[in-house]
Amino acid sequence: MTGFDRFVIAYLPYITLLIFLGAMIYRLRAWSRLSQPSMTLFPQPRGGSKKGIVAEIFLFPKLFLSDKYLWSLAWIFHLSLALIVLGHLRVIFDFAFLWRALGMTPADVDSMSATLGGVAGIVIFVAVVAILSRRVFLQRVREISTAGDWMALLLLAAILATGNAMRFGEHFDLNQTRVWFMGLITFSEVAAPANTAFIWHAFFGQLLIIYIPFSKILHFGGIFFSQTALHRS
Repeated sequence: MTGFDRFVIAYLPYITLLIFLGAMIYRLRAWSRLSQPSMTLFPQPRGGSKKGIVAEIFLFPKLFLSDKYLWSLAWIFHLSLALIVLGHLRVIFDFAFLWRALGMTPADVDSMSATLGGVAGIVIFVAVVAILSRRVFLQRVREISTAGDWMALLLLAAILATGNAMRFGEHFDLNQTRVWFMGLITFSEVAAPANTAFIWHAFFGQLLIIYIPFSKILHFGGIFFSQTALHRS
């Protein structure tokens, strides 16, 4: 194991967690201290703030009205991302009790996970490439793109590329990932999977987690504050 590999699997996870939690606490405290607008909108928004927040989170109505192509890519991206997140949680925790309750065998679960995960990995990678291409080839989008926008997309592309390499490349034993993760939780000395794609996947993934509190990716948290302020005004 190289020094870089050891750093990524043994030390960077704790650094990532500390930076992420510290930055998130700072951002949430800053948002909570923002003054609420005292003006009254006319006509006043119908429905409660909760409905508006839910609609904005799941339907992206404002984006749909302004850019239907980007809205389609956003829907594809977020739906695929949800499947991938669920798949990663299953890799770590397995949820054996749930599969037993559903009458599914481990072989059934592995087959379903492989199929859905493979499809989601390919689809979301295509969506990210399309979003990147849009920033490259559309002048109006390229002009307003910041270094942070490129950083987020390139990190996502690297994470997805290495993730797909793990899935479709050399054989990868997911049980080794569970052992590695449990070792981190219990502060035990364990070896990570001996897989180059996994090391780079973990590295880019942790960089993205560190970057989230400082980037526009944090819109998933800020939306609760902005939408609540809007609907209470």
